[in-house]
Amino acid sequence: MTKPDEYYAANVLPPIAWALDLYFKQGLRQKDVGVVEVIFPAGDHKVALSKKGNHELAVWLSKQDVLVRARCTYDKSCSFNSDRVDARDRDAVKSLPWDKTEQTRFFKAVRDWLLRLDFDFTTLVRALVTVCDRKVETPLTTKYGKTFDKFDDYRRHKWPEDATPDNRPRLLEEVLFRVAFWFQTAAEVRALK
Repeated sequence: MTKPDEYYAANVLPPIAWALDLYFKQGLRQKDVGVVEVIFPAGDHKVALSKKGNHELAVWLSKQDVLVRARCTYDKSCSFNSDRVDARDRDAVKSLPWDKTEQTRFFKAVRDWLLRLDFDFTTLVRALVTVCDRKVETPLTTKYGKTFDKFDDYRRHKWPEDATPDNRPRLLEEVLFRVAFWFQTAAEVRALK
């Protein structure tokens, strides 16, 4: 079973929320694309061993806030349901039941969600890099003894060839992947601010 500190959501959604705070402080706006949410299937709602509905975790942007919620599509009184959680609160995000979501598709789903929200790509990536430096005590020494002075040192290590500015979806996916492991590594050595 995955530890809550290792959930991708707990290590990606808070940095995205913090990065969007920086993004919006620049006075930049997003185009009006309506409510766009990303849904992560999180198991089935069963009654007497029979599937009646789905459990899911939803992430969406509302009034410049990234919100997360666990919900049951079958029963509003199901114990799986949760209140809305502000994604800036890492502890609240990791307390949600992410263990039944398919982690292998997580980064692609979040990447596609961010691309559909139509932010200025360069500013968003820069905001993510800035958040990684501001929210983690640097230099960061991993539990394996490797030291990184800044997130950029970590981000550029063994960069894949297909993650280029010409391939924005792949580039954003790789940045999100590295953001997640930067925060997970920092949490392991108690270097989160």
